[in-house]
Amino acid sequence: MGTKERFVEYLKSKGVGQTAFEESAGLSRGAIAKKTGFSADSLEKIATTCPDLNINWLVTGTGRMINEDTLITEITDSPTSNKDIKILDIRVCAGHGIGFDGDENKVIGYVNIPEFTGCYGITVYGDSMYDMYMSGDTIFVREIKDKTLIDNGQPYVVITQEDRLLKMVYIESGGLKLVSFNPICNPDGRRKYPDMEIEGSRILHLYKVVGKLARMQM
Repeated sequence: MGTKERFVEYLKSKGVGQTAFEESAGLSRGAIAKKTGFSADSLEKIATTCPDLNINWLVTGTGRMINEDTLITEITDSPTSNKDIKILDIRVCAGHGIGFDGDENKVIGYVNIPEFTGCYGITVYGDSMYDMYMSGDTIFVREIKDKTLIDNGQPYVVITQEDRLLKMVYIESGGLKLVSFNPICNPDGRRKYPDMEIEGSRILHLYKVVGKLARMQM
């Protein structure tokens, strides 16, 4: 069994699709299915996105799939250290246009994952980003201060004066296109979650998704 076969085995154990993982980790479409091995950059992205994966097992087949020293990803009601990550309920807010660093955001738990220290945890609701992110998953986001440094085609939480949106962000001439990963259509054939176009100046806060904790990992 080669590196990619082992990685497919790992994804199956997590119930994660290959395409969804490629999108969330920033890998090129079809990277997992290609016969060539993973590049060093791809392995780095995999290690960042999958903190519980034993990279030595992935590359060599030696040892166990899951790191034995991986911290238990248990969500606690109170912090256990000063490095714990807040998990926020982004549906609850004392006003519009508020970022994740204010006291207005309801904290629903804490989790300790060293790879995501300095991030915020956000609970996903709804199915607009299915099956990249499913309702009940926790995503980890890092604030992007310079809103011109958008990684085209990657998932972000975008906060405007009116909305908080988890979308794929695409750079287009004259603005940005926000796209839901879920292509589902209504009975009349129109997309349930149509694309949105906004001007960059409308974005008050921007957070890049850097990883997730699926429901089955909690």
